[in-house]
Amino acid sequence: MFSLIQIHKIGILIIGFLLLSEISDCQFVLSGELRPRFEYRDGYKQLMNENENPALINTQRSRLNIAYKNQNISTRFSFQDVRTWGETTTKQDIPGIHLIEAWLELFFNPHLSLKIGRQVLKYDDQRLLASTNWNNISSSHDVTLLKFNLNNFHTHLGLAYNNDMEKLTESYYPVKYYKALGYLWLSKSINENLNISFIDIIDGNQKDGSDDVIYFRKTFGSNVLFNFTDIRLKTGGNFYIQKGKGKTGTELDAYFYSANVGKYITDKLDVKIGIDYYSGNDGLDTSSLVNRAFNKLYGSGHSFCGYMDYFTSVDTNTKGGGLMDIYLTTKYTFSDKFLFQPYIHYFNLANNVAIINQHDELIAIDKYLGTEVDLTIKYLFSEVTQIDFGYSFMFATKSMETIKSGNKNGLPQFAWIMITIKPEFFRKD
Repeated sequence: MFSLIQIHKIGILIIGFLLLSEISDCQFVLSGELRPRFEYRDGYKQLMNENENPALINTQRSRLNIAYKNQNISTRFSFQDVRTWGETTTKQDIPGIHLIEAWLELFFNPHLSLKIGRQVLKYDDQRLLASTNWNNISSSHDVTLLKFNLNNFHTHLGLAYNNDMEKLTESYYPVKYYKALGYLWLSKSINENLNISFIDIIDGNQKDGSDDVIYFRKTFGSNVLFNFTDIRLKTGGNFYIQKGKGKTGTELDAYFYSANVGKYITDKLDVKIGIDYYSGNDGLDTSSLVNRAFNKLYGSGHSFCGYMDYFTSVDTNTKGGGLMDIYLTTKYTFSDKFLFQPYIHYFNLANNVAIINQHDELIAIDKYLGTEVDLTIKYLFSEVTQIDFGYSFMFATKSMETIKSGNKNGLPQFAWIMITIKPEFFRKD
């Protein structure tokens, strides 16, 4: 719920842009988003125990977007209110505005620009930097971004340094987020069939309680995409290496790779098979002081490894064992408005997760964790309204119990309905 003061300030901002748009050659767009979602959680994210009851929840995201652009500058403000229905009583007035975007981009020439402020970062398949749009709050970063584009070659250099308040000297940063971030992204379309990109991310996490010790982690690698339109085949993958030190100062030596191939069988049906592999630690090697569990940084948690979200943070969700996800998906387009997409995920640990048995021996659990099936339907109700339906279920194993707790018996399942409305209230070109 927006407070009266917050609504007043947003109103003044809108009026200011309206007046500016009338006296200048520019584009001004005022738009919104309303996204309610109903969820039935019966084994979502973790296995249920026998004495637990499924959860029924309703959530809602409401956004107001203001965008302005002319030959020299571009700017965007996005305000949102995120809530679970019933979290505040009816007669309480509790402000809950969140600034998801507030940035200004300066265009020095057609090829070079500088974008400063709070902004959403998403690159390639959003494996490392993502908008995390399934999460109602979503993700944004306070960053300075230098952009260069020329002849299908794109270069982005991003830099950020965080503090929890205005201060005169550096001190401990208590916010559970990176202290510093720097990244370089290069992308080149070789031809109509091939695109290659490279990304190098360095993020620094401050040591707990320290004013000046920062542990730096380096993640770098490449993404390749082939698109053979003549035979209607798409294939690609990425490979990332992770070095440096993690948030606790532990030495890192991890990697990730993925590969997939998709084929359009008909104009309406296409099939894709792929593998995602996150390296992990060997739980039987008790002498190792190196962390080999790959961390996905600030990437998407819901788009990969199943919609039941058992592995949104693979390194911690697998007790450091890593994950191999072999998946198969088909997509059938019934019409311009109706699409059906089933997924099948076959989950295995990438390395050994160890337990102590009844004889006080250290043994590895079975690597097979379970199989998940995701069924989704997308329906375009109108030009501004989309309705999404989803139902997922999982066949879990005893090993899944070990890493996620709960009871594997029964059928873990997750169902949801989401309506997304994106109206455009005003446009001036």
